[in-house]
Amino acid sequence: MESASPLEKKEWVDWINVKVLQKAVLVDMEGNMLALCRPLTGPGRRLGAWDMAGGAMGVEDLNVLQNPHEVSLKREILEETGLTIDSTEIVYICSLVKKTQSAGSVLILPIGYRCKINGIKPAVVLSDEHIESRWVTKEEFLGMDFGDDGGFSVALIEKV
Repeated sequence: MESASPLEKKEWVDWINVKVLQKAVLVDMEGNMLALCRPLTGPGRRLGAWDMAGGAMGVEDLNVLQNPHEVSLKREILEETGLTIDSTEIVYICSLVKKTQSAGSVLILPIGYRCKINGIKPAVVLSDEHIESRWVTKEEFLGMDFGDDGGFSVALIEKV
């Protein structure tokens, strides 16, 4: 078998189309986790399914030079729940390529976090992205219907 010359340049991909999807399991001081329910109607996928706070990073997040993922996540959590987090920890990450008609191949990077919330079952102020919230145990959370999210939610909750 012939080996590559050390002077040969390796091929690699400069991704033009990348979607960073961030979801957080919010955990209070007693270990309760915040479950959010998506609307039953309207635009979007997984209507009526259970969810976690978070979302895709936007182009505005690229203006933050240090840890834009964390700044984006904290903003999403505050917007969707009215809660501020004490700490974040990445506990799950994976990647996949999705073929789309409009953008071609898109690299999807789902990142899952455990975020600590001060207090016990603090009051949640929902945005219009969710219609209900519940503080639940890990076992209850794992039994909820997340719709077709490729198994991301269950994989994330299992890591927390």
